[in-house]
Amino acid sequence: MFSYTSGTTGDPKGVKLNHRMILGAAYAVNSRLKKPFDYEDCYISYLPAAHSFEACVSVIAAYCGMKIGFYSGDVLKITEDM
Repeated sequence: MFSYTSGTTGDPKGVKLNHRMILGAAYAVNSRLKKPFDYEDCYISYLPAAHSFEACVSVIAAYCGMKIGFYSGDVLKITEDM
């Protein structure tokens, strides 16, 4: 996976993340939560797939076996998407 910066403080940059790095980050985040995510939880995906936070949360959701719902793109219908 490639993660890109917006270039807010300079030119945009990209970094290549390997499988081990992604799984390690997902494990680290989930292990530090008071109530770790598990297969009974669900997540509504509403940010662009290329957004770094969206990529991180999607990996955690997949790692934990969570259900993922995808936003249709209409802000007025986000409750229906859920």
